[in-house]
Amino acid sequence: MKLTIKKTSIMFIGHYGIAYIVKKKASAIPLWLLFTSVQLLDIIAFTLILLGIEKASYVPNDNPFFRNLLDLPYSHSLSGALIISAIVFIIFRVMGKKTWAWILGLCVLSHWVIDLIVHTPDLSIFFGSSKVGLGLWHYPILTYIIEIAFVFTGWLLLKKNIYSYVLLIVMVGAFTGMVFAEEPLIFREHFALRTSIVLIANLLFVFIAYLWDRKNKKYGTDSGYRDNRYIYKTE
Repeated sequence: MKLTIKKTSIMFIGHYGIAYIVKKKASAIPLWLLFTSVQLLDIIAFTLILLGIEKASYVPNDNPFFRNLLDLPYSHSLSGALIISAIVFIIFRVMGKKTWAWILGLCVLSHWVIDLIVHTPDLSIFFGSSKVGLGLWHYPILTYIIEIAFVFTGWLLLKKNIYSYVLLIVMVGAFTGMVFAEEPLIFREHFALRTSIVLIANLLFVFIAYLWDRKNKKYGTDSGYRDNRYIYKTE
């Protein structure tokens, strides 16, 4: 049984709002790692699409949130999300970072929970079966406003440097373009190109978050940095 999900190139930034909020509470965890965790399901989905394991195609629709027809039975089922979350937990638990393991594992799972709110009933519980979704995407302007507000609120919680402003501008600009701008024909006709661009965009967000971490480590400007040393807690 197939899982069909409709999205605009699955470029959504609301998940990063969770990363900002968690960073405020768990300052020892690098922001780039939180960014990776909250968006890991999509990163895996992009990779599986490029490998031909999961599927993506463009469909015209007036609602910008329904312009992709995706078949993601592994990366975006609840069962798949739980397995991926468990793997992340085990990796960091083995590394001796018990607190990190719980936080990052839950960050991974938070992606599916947020998707449940915005999706129509097309999210699978078990690898393609028993589909659910609350359907916020039926209200595209409201969805856009909520995602922007969520990210901006989380962004305000952290100390600022040049990379924090760059990150916010790039994320909001990319999301706004994908929601309101007309997609070029070459992207609509080549799913691999579309998927690659969105994957690269998300990896760019992670990289800028890494630069934010590195600058704060150097100058000790974030609450997760003291005496110019980056604090890595194991518990």
